[in-house]
Order: sequence, then C-alpha cells, then structure tokens
Amino acid sequence: MDYEALRNAWTSNANNPSAAASAYVIAEAQTTLANRRMHLRRLLAFAGVMLTIPLALMGVDIVTGQADVIDLSREWGLVPFALIPFAALILIAQRAAPNAAPIGSLLETFRALRADNAAARLRIVIIGGSMVVFAPLLFVLLNQLVGTGKMAPHEMQSAALVLGGALALSACWMGVKYVTQLAPERRHLDALVAQYEAT
Repeated sequence: MDYEALRNAWTSNANNPSAAASAYVIAEAQTTLANRRMHLRRLLAFAGVMLTIPLALMGVDIVTGQADVIDLSREWGLVPFALIPFAALILIAQRAAPNAAPIGSLLETFRALRADNAAARLRIVIIGGSMVVFAPLLFVLLNQLVGTGKMAPHEMQSAALVLGGALALSACWMGVKYVTQLAPERRHLDALVAQYEAT
C-alpha cells in the first residue's frame, strides 16, 4: 500500500473521509494483509521442506552408517548448523506471523497494518540474529570438515567465500528493506493511528 497517499487522504477533508473512501481503504488493506499472510505461509512451508530434506539425509547417514558417515564427535558443528535455521523458523511461525485481525473501522485497519509491519520487522531481527550466530559456526564447521578429510583446504576457502558472501548479501538486503521500507511504513502508520485516536 502507498502509506504516504493513505496519510494524505486521511488528513484531507477535515480529517473526515467519506464512507465510500473509508470502505475502499479498508478493503484494500484487507486484500494486502491477506496476500501477505498467504505469501508468508508459503515461504514458511517451503523453508520447512528445504530444511527437513538435508536433516533427514543426515539422519539416514548416521543411522545406516554409510561410507561417508558423520562422526558427531568431530563434526559436532553440524548439529547447531542444522538446528539454528529450524529454531528461527519456529520463532517466526510463533512470534512473527500475525493472524487475521478483525477490521471493521479505519482505526482497526491502521492498527492491523501496524501489527503486520511490526511482525515483518521482528522477522528481520530473528533472521539477522540467527545469521550472527550462524556465521562463526560456519567457519567452525568448515574447519571440522577439513579436519576429517571431507574437504580440502582450497575447497574450504571457496566455500567460505561463497557462503560468507551469501550471508553478507542477505544481511545487506534485509538492512536496506528495514531502513527504506519497513521503518518509513511504521512512522506513517504510527502517525495515522495517533491522528485517528486524537479525534
């Protein structure tokens, strides 16, 4: 939604939009929130599947004792490496995935949009915190793989460059989104809620 246009529309006409304009804003907000919730559910489901597959393969490898069996006494870094993303996924599903809220008035609409914005900011905080823990653990795990002979030193350098670069790019993208999109949206919505509550 265009929050600047929304604010301008609300502050016009003596802060008293018509019923038709209010209905339009409410309907647009409901559609926006529904689409965002659906998109988030799909992302969480996809992430859950993608995280489960390698964890299941690792479990099969340990149980069946394949030739390249995982020795957790020397490769213990695999455990937190696999569980940290799951923990972040569970936290997002429980704390940062807002449920549908009743929207019957402009004030409820603005509050619902603000709650959705807060959830989006919390998701970035959770993912960013996970990445802070994940980055040094990645270095530990790569060294363990070299120590067990499953990775050559030059392969470790390449893996560290690629995976570290991916983490850095992801962190930059989330930071830009937080600063340029979510923070301005929060300010606009805070102002809208404050103006409505003052009337």
